[in-house]
Amino acid sequence: MQLKIKMKLNEMQEIETVFDEPSLQDCVLKAGALLAFDGKCAFCDSKNIRLQTRVTKEKGFKYTEFVCECGAKRQFGEYKEGGFFLKGWEPPYKKEGNGVAK
Repeated sequence: MQLKIKMKLNEMQEIETVFDEPSLQDCVLKAGALLAFDGKCAFCDSKNIRLQTRVTKEKGFKYTEFVCECGAKRQFGEYKEGGFFLKGWEPPYKKEGNGVAK
């Protein structure tokens, strides 16, 4: 069974992926994070979202997330058995007047 997903993230980015699993349930489990994304930011309602992966220096952990132009982020979580889910939106990073993060 194959499940093909095509998403437009913003004016310049579009992703397309195919999940090839034995059953529809397995395809949906693997594609869960993409299927759950409604295409807009929970803080500013912008649809100008990008997809990024960053790696930590210390232990090399990888974090894949949707990032809005306002700075809000929504990370992917990973099930132990495989497949992804979306965590809640994190508010945009704000600096106080002295340059220290709130």
